[in-house]
Amino acid sequence: MIKKVLLILCVALLMMSCGKKQEKALYIFNWTDYIADDLIRQFEKEYDCKVVYDTYNSNENMLTKILTTKSAYDIVVPSGDHVTIMAQKDLLEPLDKTKLQNYKNLDPVLLQKAASYDPDNKFAIPYFWGTTGFVYNKKYVPAQVLQSQSWNIFGDPYFKGKNKITLLDDAREVIGAALIYSGFDANDTSEQALQKASSVLTVWDANVSQYDSDSYKNEVQDGTTWLAQSYSGDALQIMQSNPDVDFILPKEGTSLWIDNLVIPKSAEHKELAYKFIDFLLNAENGKVNAEYVQYASPNLASTQLMDDSVKNNPIIYPKSDYIQKCDMIQNLGDKVLKIDEVWQKIRK
Repeated sequence: MIKKVLLILCVALLMMSCGKKQEKALYIFNWTDYIADDLIRQFEKEYDCKVVYDTYNSNENMLTKILTTKSAYDIVVPSGDHVTIMAQKDLLEPLDKTKLQNYKNLDPVLLQKAASYDPDNKFAIPYFWGTTGFVYNKKYVPAQVLQSQSWNIFGDPYFKGKNKITLLDDAREVIGAALIYSGFDANDTSEQALQKASSVLTVWDANVSQYDSDSYKNEVQDGTTWLAQSYSGDALQIMQSNPDVDFILPKEGTSLWIDNLVIPKSAEHKELAYKFIDFLLNAENGKVNAEYVQYASPNLASTQLMDDSVKNNPIIYPKSDYIQKCDMIQNLGDKVLKIDEVWQKIRK
């Protein structure tokens, strides 16, 4: 009798297991506020799956987690120099572009630029590109302080002792800004360049309350922070909700970066990852995503659908003469240790 009851229970459990729908999951690791939530919900509905979405606030933090944890992400969004690093560490899956019907929508010019860190566009799909400047609250920062439109506003005596400035928690962006202000390329690691940048950063650091790549987006609005180094799209998101907030691209020039969609070799749902990337490359979906994140799209088909007010916005799409003054952050190999040394001294 007992054996018969156990047999019935086992059969019942087996039937329940077979009848239960096995939900597919896609694991994404991306920057904060960097995708339209509606698109995630739409993808889940269309492909009958669940998107599990984790975020990070710097390339360095992303890479550390990829290297030190067992988390198997299906899509990650590194900037150009970290695409190179991840490829060199054999972390990335070579792309099968035959699975990306919408790959043709990408701008050939952006693909050529991306080839500087990803030869033959082997591993990475350009996601968004942009620049870095500073966002500020007009209620707290006088116009005369901003007149120079220079990176050196971060060192202005007006901010002394106020603890109202933040710089990004990103060594390449912060040191790159100091290098550009000092007349060097953002990738220059010569002793002369780094000594000068270090001197500049010592002055800026005296006014800096924290190095942060996320919370400033709320703090600039409420006055906790008055001036912050900011990615252009983040600034535009803030400006949409607060008319007191504005953004400046420094007159000396700035960094130019491209973020990318990659599939790690450790991904467990690669076919679904391809479907998601192709979904984002769709012209209409790309338009929706670009209008949400407020960054420049590498998707020509999406850009053609956008309103002229977006296409002609110099914060999103800077004029060509300004772009010429911008430096794309490159992988420096072992030379990056020189950058890290300066960074650690400033962050003490």
